[in-house]
Amino acid sequence: MSVKYNNCGFLFGIVFMIIGMTANTQVVSSIQFESDSVQLGDPIRAVIKVTFPSDAKIESIDFSSYKSIENQIFSQDSTIMDRFADIDILNFGDWQHADINQPIPVSKLKITEENGRRHIQNTITFAIYNVGVFGITGPKVNVAVPIETLPSAPKNITVVFPQKLLQKDSVTINPIKDILEEKANISDYLTYIYVLIALILLGGLAYYLYKKGKNRPAPVESLPDVVELPAHQKALNALKQLDAAQLWQQGKIKDYQTGLTDIIRSYIEDRYGVFAPEMTTGEIITALRKVDFNPKYEAALQEILQVADLVKFAKATPDEDIHSSFMTKAVDFVEQTKITSSEIDTKS
Repeated sequence: MSVKYNNCGFLFGIVFMIIGMTANTQVVSSIQFESDSVQLGDPIRAVIKVTFPSDAKIESIDFSSYKSIENQIFSQDSTIMDRFADIDILNFGDWQHADINQPIPVSKLKITEENGRRHIQNTITFAIYNVGVFGITGPKVNVAVPIETLPSAPKNITVVFPQKLLQKDSVTINPIKDILEEKANISDYLTYIYVLIALILLGGLAYYLYKKGKNRPAPVESLPDVVELPAHQKALNALKQLDAAQLWQQGKIKDYQTGLTDIIRSYIEDRYGVFAPEMTTGEIITALRKVDFNPKYEAALQEILQVADLVKFAKATPDEDIHSSFMTKAVDFVEQTKITSSEIDTKS
């Protein structure tokens, strides 16, 4: 009996030895968050750890795959959810790096050695600008020769809207009802009848004017030049009219928020040449990063557009003070990003 136990112990020892030897020949990359749930756009601190054999030659650490991290709830609601994480690394910590799309060279990495293995550890700060659940692993490690790389299991992080913007945290959706069919009656054709009558009257008026002025030459008048208002002036005029209509005070919250976001989207199209009216919020932010848009106004713009999306698509009801606050934010956004006279002189 004792011989059997000794044999079992020997086999287990060999298994653990093989596992330990395998682990010591692998490159292991992992990530750890301070919290697994954050609000939209909040900074997220994460600890990056990489361990590898002392004879492995590390060339760089690559975060470019973070631009294709999928939203795990996109398949459940693709109406307002973006498919991929809109992620941006705000601070690379000790690595002093700037571009998520460019690998971090080994010259920037601080490598320590302990128990025959080398270690790299650093704390970075990043932000995610769309809501959802995202599984994030450690970064990719590029090595000079082929060697097994063992990424960590994905760590899920949940991104939610700021609670202060919403009065309700649940939405009740009414059941879909069948379409009722009605028999056609005279009222269904009234519009066509009115149009026909109007065409007849206009035709008669045109004939009358033609006969009356046939022998009298019409004076030639010069038309005044049409002055195109600047993009910011058009937007400010539209915001002023929307505010004067007092829609949200009358309970027309969706109309108010829709009007507000439509004005801002049209302004972005006129000001930056980005076709914002047909884009999602995430697509607008991504497009603006490719033009001369100042990124310090990105958070304010995203807040205005996403709250309006909630009201339009999720039928959320914001607090009353949000409406006047967002009108002020919209006006400030237009004033702060309007094209200046110096920019006009430069372009001309």
